[in-house]
Amino acid sequence: MKEKLPFIIYIGIGAVLMAASLPHMDGYYGNMVFWVGFGTVCAESVQLFKYCWWRAPAHKDAYEAKRQEAHINAVDERKQFLRMKAGHIAYQIMLIVLFGVALVLALVKAPAWIILILFVLWIFQYIVGVVMFHHLEKRL
Repeated sequence: MKEKLPFIIYIGIGAVLMAASLPHMDGYYGNMVFWVGFGTVCAESVQLFKYCWWRAPAHKDAYEAKRQEAHINAVDERKQFLRMKAGHIAYQIMLIVLFGVALVLALVKAPAWIILILFVLWIFQYIVGVVMFHHLEKRL
């Protein structure tokens, strides 16, 4: 029961959010809080179900095989390199996409604040990438 307690707490928080937003469902924020609570309840319910499913004695062997494979994948140097390379490629693609979307929005005369947000995200992602590179270079 101790392992299931965090799931139950988050389901309770989601239910409280849903209940607290019911009197304000006609407003934007009340509706938003309701759906955040609903999403929390659904996500935590699925996680609790998965936890109970894999902890059942009938699925113990499959769970142990899955855990062993996850452990091997976590410590395998080739897979670590592939994850880092995939992250680097995704970083480069997102830089190009953010810049391209901002450029297209500028060409179709979108509001300036939308374009500014995309350029700020582009700059933020670039700075985070450089900072993380230097941090990892010193650490590793």
